[in-house]
Amino acid sequence: MRIMALITSGAMALTSASYANGFEDRFDTLNPQNWAVANYTFGHPYFDTDWSAKQLNAGTGLTLKLSPQKGRENAYIGASLRRHKPTGFGRYEVTLQAARGAGVITGFFTYTGPYYGTRHDEIDIEFLGKNTRQIHLATFVDGKMWHKFIDLGFDAADKPHSYAFEWGQNSVRWYVGDKMIYQRQAKDGAIPSVPSMLFANIWAADPSIKAWSGATAKGTNATAKILHMGFKPQSVEVGS
Repeated sequence: MRIMALITSGAMALTSASYANGFEDRFDTLNPQNWAVANYTFGHPYFDTDWSAKQLNAGTGLTLKLSPQKGRENAYIGASLRRHKPTGFGRYEVTLQAARGAGVITGFFTYTGPYYGTRHDEIDIEFLGKNTRQIHLATFVDGKMWHKFIDLGFDAADKPHSYAFEWGQNSVRWYVGDKMIYQRQAKDGAIPSVPSMLFANIWAADPSIKAWSGATAKGTNATAKILHMGFKPQSVEVGS
């Protein structure tokens, strides 16, 4: 999350024509026809992180690494993976083991924004390494954020667990395993409606947001593991 919330016109609301085919990937290899791996210097003010393809490895799942770096404006180098094709309403699933460490964020989320010619819409599952016994849920609609922390009852950094969110026309529902842990409905606030790219990443937060993320200790190394990601398209009625 935390991509610049610059707003542009022309955002497309979801229609049945927007639904992409579903997929499931266990990452024995990384198919470049389906996935893009970030490999560039990143200038966002909330990130103390650049991206390198060398920080992500496939084979019986994905390993995403965060490492310190020298001689750059950002003190860390992390990993970010993006699905090429935008997707819309449906169920998004991941099996992951979150990274531990203050200031370290593990993310699984949908995002679209100005780079893709749309407004900023987003749905997030995040784990803050300062307290991996909580999950952070968030949405952005036209750049406006809603978010919530929920206690898990276990440590997400100890071993992989399954997480999901169901994105419907009138609600977003988040799950841990088979249990729904929270539902945000249209009556509570706007629901994202723009087809979006699916991402997973690991990154170190800039000190400017340490009240939220915790302060990243100098020289921090961290690793997150993703065993599975998937998407099942559903009709607009799902989540209503």
